[in-house]
Amino acid sequence: MAMSEVMEVAEEDSGREVELRLHQALRIALPEVRTAGFRWNLCALKEHVLSLAEDDIHAAVGAGGTAVHHWVFRAEEAGVATIVMEYRRSWEHGAAPTRTFSLSVRVT
Repeated sequence: MAMSEVMEVAEEDSGREVELRLHQALRIALPEVRTAGFRWNLCALKEHVLSLAEDDIHAAVGAGGTAVHHWVFRAEEAGVATIVMEYRRSWEHGAAPTRTFSLSVRVT
């Protein structure tokens, strides 16, 4: 797939709506401080509209435990899907997430 066919979003895009064409890819990149135990967790996704194609973590060189978590979703059918991710420590059960990321995706 050509790079022009991949839409890229980051944490500052949270709360937005984006539009994809059928079979286009969406790449989300969110920073994590993994040495402190924080991770982004995918909490909501309409899988018939979007499918998760990749889920990777890349360490940021020289950034003291900071990494960038990447997800790639593919537009599978026309419709609207909301992606929701929460940033939290897995052992802090019942605690509110430190941050939340949400994105509304319209596939045409």
